[in-house]
Amino acid sequence: MIKHSMTIGLVIVALAGSVTNCKTYAAQSEVASQAKQAIEYAEAEVEKAREAIELGKQLITQIPEDHLLMPDVAQVLELASENWKTAVDSLKGAEMSASKMGSATQDSIANDYAMLAKVNAGVSVSGAKVVQMSITYLDAIANNKTGSLRIIRAAMQDALESSSQVQLSYERVKALISQKYSK
Repeated sequence: MIKHSMTIGLVIVALAGSVTNCKTYAAQSEVASQAKQAIEYAEAEVEKAREAIELGKQLITQIPEDHLLMPDVAQVLELASENWKTAVDSLKGAEMSASKMGSATQDSIANDYAMLAKVNAGVSVSGAKVVQMSITYLDAIANNKTGSLRIIRAAMQDALESSSQVQLSYERVKALISQKYSK
């Protein structure tokens, strides 16, 4: 009788563990899915930025070298270049973090990699948006739509500020995760 009760007890414990593992797997799956979606969105925005850069190359040839706004063009191109690098590097970081989720030995580690993947993807998106906005600015200059430059400048400033905040959030998350494992 005791042997039978013990066997039933072990089966119940094993089943309870399986249910817990299923819940854990479902939670990990959701986190991984969110990270994957964030990366896919970042990839799409980086691709849009890449297409905008190609357009920008054409637009620059349409702007005369002695144009009154050529200093603005140079500044915008510098911002676009910096943010392009940020977008591409952050996308790579997001993909690297996501690739480490599956090999994580603990749920908390997998969740931390997922969080890093998501915030890296966010940085990538914000950088790509600045690139896109920069090319919109060049388009306005190249096509003599100078009346809209004030609005585009304001939107570009908003995009830069947003990008800065997203990068700051990434640094905070990265620091918190580092602190978590340095104890």
